Order: sequence, then structure tokens, then C-alpha cells
Amino acid sequence: MTGEIALSAALASGVAARWWRRRQRRRRWQRHISALDGDAPAVPDHLSPSLARLALQARVVRRELETPLHRYEEPLVSDTPWGRRRRCADYDLAMTNARLALWEWLRSFRGLSPAELELLGSLGLSLRPFRGLLFRTGIFDRTIDPWEQGLYPAAPDPDETFRELARAMRELHRFERALLGARADPYRA
Repeated sequence: MTGEIALSAALASGVAARWWRRRQRRRRWQRHISALDGDAPAVPDHLSPSLARLALQARVVRRELETPLHRYEEPLVSDTPWGRRRRCADYDLAMTNARLALWEWLRSFRGLSPAELELLGSLGLSLRPFRGLLFRTGIFDRTIDPWEQGLYPAAPDPDETFRELARAMRELHRFERALLGARADPYRA
């Protein structure tokens, strides 16, 4: 009888510890996401319509990248492959939508004029971090081979995924602020 009580106490404390770690992780994610929020500056008049659209779309893409972080539910106890598949369905859909939003945003840079690209370069803005995220394995896919028809893919690594998505969200925030804060004439305030 004492062994069963000790085992149940150990299991309960293990579940409580997982719940606490999961809660702390969610709070940390929420603090980071809310630090990037704020009022968007007004679109300057001198900014071309295509650059203004890119700056405003950066905010939308940032929101799409934070959605999977809200959709992932870590289990308190280990789950079966079937349970993991059901639990990660919303997360996988949100990751697919985030990848599509990032892809479309990157494709919209193709229509920029050389002068607009030069302005982006002078502001120190680059697409390299976004392309790196888009094509890095293990972030948007839960398997190394995207064509694998695995019945039960592995669970995502929430810490690594958050780290990479948070880096991209910070870069998008910087992109948006730099572009919307650009001045036409550096000698006028």
C-alpha cells in the first residue's frame, strides 16, 4: 500500500512539474510576443506604395508566425502517436499558414524597383534571415524529409521552434520599424 501511495505521489509531482514548466514557457513566449506589439507608426508620404505595403505586410506575417506558438499544446504525460497526431493538427495547420505567409511576403520583393531595393539596403534590411528560416529543416516541418508519408511524425521541439520564430519576428519588427521610420530627406525631421 505504501508503494502505491509513493508511486502516485511521484506521478502527481511529475505531472505538476511538467504543468509548471509548460506554464512558465507560455508566459515567457507571451512576454516576448507582447514586447513586439505596439502601435504601428503611420506610413510616411514619401514611401512608395509597394514599400508601404511590404512594411504593413511585415506585421501580418509576424502575427502569422506567432500563431503556431499559441496552438501548440505540450502533453502533461506522454501520449500515443495517435494522440500526438490529433494534438498537433492545429499546430501543423498554423505552421503551414505561417510558412505560406512568409513565402508570399518574400515573393512580393520581386516587384520592387532598383531604387526601392537600394533604399532597403541603405536601411540595413536584408531578406537573408527570412530565407534561412523558410528553408531550414525542422522548423516548419516535423520531419527531415518533407515528402515522407509518415503516419506518426515526431512531436515538434517547442523551444527550438520558438527560438527561430522569435528571431524572425524580431527581424520583421525591425524591418517594419526601419521602413516606416525612414525619412525622405535626412536633414528634415
